[in-house]
Amino acid sequence: MKLSFIIPSVDRNQELQECIASIENAYNGRKDISIEILVIVQTQPTTHHIQVKYPENITFYNINRRGLSIARNYGIKECSGDYLIFLDDDAAIATTFIDVLLKAIDTRKADAFCGRILDPVSKVPFTRLFVNTHAMMLRRPDYRYFMGSAHVLNRKLLERIGCYDERFGAGAKFPGAEESDVFFRLKACEESVLYFPELVVFHRIPEITPPHKVYDYSYAIGAMLAKHCLLDKPHFLIYLWILVDVAVRACIRIIQHASFSLLGRTGTRRQHYQLVLNGLLKGFVEFATREEAVHTRETTHRI
Repeated sequence: MKLSFIIPSVDRNQELQECIASIENAYNGRKDISIEILVIVQTQPTTHHIQVKYPENITFYNINRRGLSIARNYGIKECSGDYLIFLDDDAAIATTFIDVLLKAIDTRKADAFCGRILDPVSKVPFTRLFVNTHAMMLRRPDYRYFMGSAHVLNRKLLERIGCYDERFGAGAKFPGAEESDVFFRLKACEESVLYFPELVVFHRIPEITPPHKVYDYSYAIGAMLAKHCLLDKPHFLIYLWILVDVAVRACIRIIQHASFSLLGRTGTRRQHYQLVLNGLLKGFVEFATREEAVHTRETTHRI
């Protein structure tokens, strides 16, 4: 058994140092297995400042193309592990992570896993979903559990579903939702995906999400849902229901916060949900009417 940790990185050396140190600390307790750490750097190389305990386990790559999915695909091509762990460079794993993952692989009927994400200082769950401390097999509406901060895939799954869609993810046309796209492709192939809360990952909870990121992520989610409406037609209504659910919730919040504004309270949250709604609908319509048609023409031309 070999584990490959794949970490794309852009200008975050301090966070990257903490990420690598957390993997090495977890490895200290399970040196009976083989691991490798692949760091795919998408800026000018400054990683000579990174201190590592086990240099034989880590390789740094510098690539000229920008994009989270591009970097992950590069890592997939270069790695040799049986299970691939995709980590954000500003995330870290618990010291028990490797041990828990190996036990889950041995005892659970799943080849894809995601864990519980907590703030490293307060230990507060990253989202309300991660209050859940019970393991469960994920259905399509549970896609938000499968977050990009850390998820685990059997290499054989990627051979079946393909690598990350490079149109999605930070730095791409649709700057987010790359992990949700992978999740829905797994479900379309009837693969089991396990949420295993003992598999703990740490990721700081941002105090404020910049407006452009709120819009960009919602735009990517809308496009990703349009993609799967088109590709996974037997489950078209589920993807449409997810879209409508997010849109309706955003509309309700807009109305609520518009009322607060009339009472003299801040309208910041109303603007947040307006960005969510606008991005979601624009992404869905744009992908459905333009992107998929262009992608189909390009694919046909290559064939």
